[in-house]
Amino acid sequence: MKIDYATEVDLETLVQLMHQLWPDAPDDELRMEVRSGIASKNMHYFIASNETGQVGFCQLSFRHDYVPGSTTSPTAYVEGIYVIESERHRGVATRLVDAASTFAARHGCIELASDTELENEDSQRFHEKIGFKEVERVVTYMKNLSHDS
Repeated sequence: MKIDYATEVDLETLVQLMHQLWPDAPDDELRMEVRSGIASKNMHYFIASNETGQVGFCQLSFRHDYVPGSTTSPTAYVEGIYVIESERHRGVATRLVDAASTFAARHGCIELASDTELENEDSQRFHEKIGFKEVERVVTYMKNLSHDS
């Protein structure tokens, strides 16, 4: 297993893996997001690969805004993590988070945050298993202010 810091060369691999995590996101949008993130250095991507190919990714940002439970700024934030089904429960996601953590620490961060949906209990168990502590549960609401609806 190998974890690499992704660059522009890895764009299509990232888009393919990200689309598996976020199937409703159009590839063109993901492509623009990755290209912009890499160019701006606002997003950092890590790719896991083995002898069969690329098997997962982790997307990391440094947030300067409010992060629940954080006491420092910037806070490193796992924006997304995905491992293909056949490689799950083999330590790939843990290694991706470890690589992101090391990178963040080298760039002055002392806290790493992440989130998941309330119903995604597998992800919650994963986070707790690798040392994350739950700090908040949120239900988000939206009200349409348009008079046309």
